[in-house]
Amino acid sequence: MNPQIQALEGVYEHKMDAKCRVSVPSDWRDTAGDGYLRLLQSSSYGLKVLRVVTETEYRNMLQQVDTSDLSVAKKKLMLGRLHSNCLKTLLNPQGKLAIPKAWCELPGLDANEPLMMVGRGTYLELFNLNRYKEMLTKEEEETALLDTEFGFF
Repeated sequence: MNPQIQALEGVYEHKMDAKCRVSVPSDWRDTAGDGYLRLLQSSSYGLKVLRVVTETEYRNMLQQVDTSDLSVAKKKLMLGRLHSNCLKTLLNPQGKLAIPKAWCELPGLDANEPLMMVGRGTYLELFNLNRYKEMLTKEEEETALLDTEFGFF
């Protein structure tokens, strides 16, 4: 993995407004580049999550599939699924990310309720508060085993 000059780091608690917009932390806005982002319906530790990727990260994901050892048919399947689970969106000049209401349902995001924005280096994930706590417990268990190698935590 290449180190990112402007990585998406940290965890922030925010609320979506009634129009399903959420403010992106100011130190993450430059990473969004020209303001275009992709919403990806995904999962983390078996929990539904809304992943937000930059155009650069999205192109990297496409290239990862394209350069894999999969058959042409399997590559088409993976790329088709990736395209169908993504939606292009825009980070507006005020730093707000608009999320279509229908895209809030799967990960359990609700307007005017707390949500957690989790920086993952090259992308971020949006969790409702309860799913975040559940994910964090699972992640801490898994990384505790891995940390015997690194000693970071």
